[in-house]
Order: sequence, then C-alpha cells, then structure tokens
Amino acid sequence: MLYELRIYDLKAGSAPAYLDLFVRRGIGAVTRHLPLGGYWLAESGPLNRLYHLWIYESLSERDQCRRQLAADDEWVEGFVPEGFAMIVSQTNLLMSRTGKSAALDAVEASRRQTHRNLGVGEPTMATSFQYLTREAVQIEDQHIAQWRIVSGHWPGQFMTLHGGSAFASVGQPLSHILLRPISCSPLR
Repeated sequence: MLYELRIYDLKAGSAPAYLDLFVRRGIGAVTRHLPLGGYWLAESGPLNRLYHLWIYESLSERDQCRRQLAADDEWVEGFVPEGFAMIVSQTNLLMSRTGKSAALDAVEASRRQTHRNLGVGEPTMATSFQYLTREAVQIEDQHIAQWRIVSGHWPGQFMTLHGGSAFASVGQPLSHILLRPISCSPLR
C-alpha cells in the first residue's frame, strides 16, 4: 500500500469555513474517487493546517483516482472554486506502513467507502484528539499507526499517529502536533 499524507495550510482564520464546506459539499465527491484514511485539523504547531491521509494500492492507482476526481463536476464546480481559494500551500508525503495496527487494518479494508456529505446541524469535528509525531527512528510504543516517509520532506523518517493522552511521553520526537479529527474521519 501507498499512503499519501497531504498537508494544507489555509488562510488565517479560514479553517472552520473550509472544513464546513468540505464535510457538507466535498467529502461525498472526493471519496467517490480517492480512498480516505483520515482527516484532521492541527490544534498545535502551525495553525490553520489540515492533514489528510489517502491510501492507494500503488502510484498507478493514485494517478487513476486523481484523474477521475479531476473529471467529477460536483468536485470541480461545487467545491474547488470556493475551497481551493482558502488554501495557501500544499505539501505531500508518500509513505509506507510499518508495524501492525488493527485500526489501520480496518481503515485499509474500507478505504474505498464513499462518505456522504454531512447535513446542516451535524458536527464537523470529532470531540476526541489524536497526535502526530515525526521521529528519526521507528518507535515501538503503543500507537494507532506508523509509516516510513519514502518521498517528500524528511525521507527515511517516521510519522506516527497516536491516541490517548497527547502529553504522554513519546521519546524524543522531532515534531509533535495535536490533531482533532473531522467527525467523518476513518482514523479517529
């Protein structure tokens, strides 16, 4: 499997509007084509930053999925003009999975699920928190999932998604970001 972690920096203060637009007018269209693994808003570190995880069989599947999305009028006309106007920068990391994870196994198995757009009054954000760390070496503690970065910034380093207490000891991470999942994020 190929994991793509996309990182979007939004215009200051626009994260609530972007996420509201995404869950109400974008998630249905995008998940018809792209296999969603997780979607989070940063609560520490760089603010107005979104992290989203996509799970592909291969680069070839990624190319095919992205081509299909680019041809979807609901996405291109209904979300992109308003949503992309709020994005300042985009970064992506291509990663491979390391270790065992029952939570990630379940998300992989349902990765092709289309998520429905949320209705008015349904919450945009989950009430729980998770945290994402970046390490120079693979860690062996309890975590939801862990990946090795193979392309993008920090190749050879590891990204680890944790649950539980965000302030628990995780060794010596190079970065530690508190995340809040959107309410329909598969990994939450």
